Amino acid sequence: MVFAGVALRQAANITPKQLYKRLLRDCEKLPKEAQNHYKHSIKQSFLQHVEEPDPQRVQDIIERALKDAEWILSKYSSKNT
Repeated sequence: MVFAGVALRQAANITPKQLYKRLLRDCEKLPKEAQNHYKHSIKQSFLQHVEEPDPQRVQDIIERALKDAEWILSKYSSKNT
């Protein structure tokens, strides 16, 4: 699992397409019943922001997505422990 500091450093070096792929791969770590929900949410968010013109806004979105993904993964991993 990625910690917040590492996630923020990674955000500086990740493209939106790389983020999209990473988030979809992270969905595979979730329980089967949650995977479809989060995959759909990722796809919708990507489509909604695909033409974002402001690079700073794109960076903010990437950072927030990484934080959210970390939270979701920890939420489901704590349920399994």
